[in-house]
Order: sequence, then C-alpha cells, then structure tokens
Amino acid sequence: MYHISLNNNYFPLNQYHLLNLIIADTSLETMPINVFKHPSLKKIRNSGKKPKEILLDRSLHHFAMMSTKLDEDYKRGRPDILHIALLNALATPLYQRNHLRVFIHTIDDNVILVGNNVRLPKSYSRFEGLVLNLFRDKKIISEDGQLLLDLRPNTNFGDLLQEYVKPEIVLGFSTTGTFKSLESIGADLSLYTNGCVVIGGFPKGHFSKNVDSYLDKKFSVSDMGLESQIIISRLLYEFEKNVLV
Repeated sequence: MYHISLNNNYFPLNQYHLLNLIIADTSLETMPINVFKHPSLKKIRNSGKKPKEILLDRSLHHFAMMSTKLDEDYKRGRPDILHIALLNALATPLYQRNHLRVFIHTIDDNVILVGNNVRLPKSYSRFEGLVLNLFRDKKIISEDGQLLLDLRPNTNFGDLLQEYVKPEIVLGFSTTGTFKSLESIGADLSLYTNGCVVIGGFPKGHFSKNVDSYLDKKFSVSDMGLESQIIISRLLYEFEKNVLV
C-alpha cells in the first residue's frame, strides 16, 4: 500500500488495479447573485438566506435562470445528478475494497476529494445540507476524525489531474466519442495501476474545452444518451470483473 497525503489524512491506494473516477463539469454550485436578485425569488431573499447558502436547482429556480440568461444554463442547476451518481459509485465493492477513488470537478472549477468509507445520505435534502456545509467549512470530518469530503476551491480540471490523480491514462465518456463496449473498456483499464475515467455530471451538452483537452481517449458506449449513474454503475462492474476475485 502507498498513500497520498491530504492535510494529514490519507487516501490509501492499492498498488495494483486502482481506478480513479472523476465526475466532471458537475452541475453543483451555489446560487449566482444575478439569479438570486431575480424578482421571482423574492420569498427566498425574504427568508434571510444568502446566495452562498442556496444550491442552484433548476427544479426550483428555472424561471430565474432562464430570465437572467445564465451562461450554459442547460448544464446547470442539477445537483441531484451528482447525488445519484455518488450513491451508485460509493455502494460498489470496488470502492468499499479501496480499488476506487472518487473526485468531483464542478462547472465553476471547484474540486471535491472524496475519502474512504464515505456513506452519503440517501435523502436528497440531507445531501443538500451536507454539500452546503462543505462549501462553508471546506471539509467534512467524521466523529472519529476521518476526512470524508475535502473542497479545493479554484482548482481546475488540469490541476486535479496533475496534483491529485496523476493517472497513467484518462478516458472520457461522451456521445461524441468512438464506440466501444463497456466490457472491453473495463478489461483495458484493468491493465493500468492508476487509470482514470471521466464522466459528466451535467444533464445536457458536452465536456468543457478544458476537460476535453485532457482526455487521452473518448468513448461512446451506447447509441442512446445514457445517464451518468448508469454508465458509472456498468463501467465499475466491468472493471470489477477483472480485478476483484
């Protein structure tokens, strides 16, 4: 075993068959000030909450987002996508046996490092509260002192790869990629000791130019636009078949 040190806490890496999962351009952010000031959100302003205390959520703030012509609005306001994706990834034997590291890169260039043995709340409202606490405190630490979530503000995708992941290969998943089966990709990834896969955490569109520029290969795995959690679940299963016995 070897380790990467993160503020005196450790994220153990297995010497063989480690997979890094990055959920990139994730639709996770607090409310932009111009959206917060929109007339339709008067009740929210009257509640006393500040923009930094509210997650942007299309199901609640759609009209304000559209009226203020938020940049790339079609990729924003869906924190539920990350919640579902993480629940799937962290429930796998791959993660629970320390063969998987999980990282979150947000659409506004924040990075969240996910520790070991993290159990997220299945309730979305509790997840929302957890994320807001993370944005405020920058860390979520368990009662026994374990670092569970670590927010690194103003960290772009390239910084994440170079400073924390340091992968041998970076594979992205997109409808614009070359078709290849998940079974084949899982087998190929098992040949690397520190491979990395990148899956979008947004509802529509494609990776940002910055993220796309770091992908060594880009694959499409279906003629349908599969949701992120489906790709994550199936990919991790295919990788597991090759590394867990």
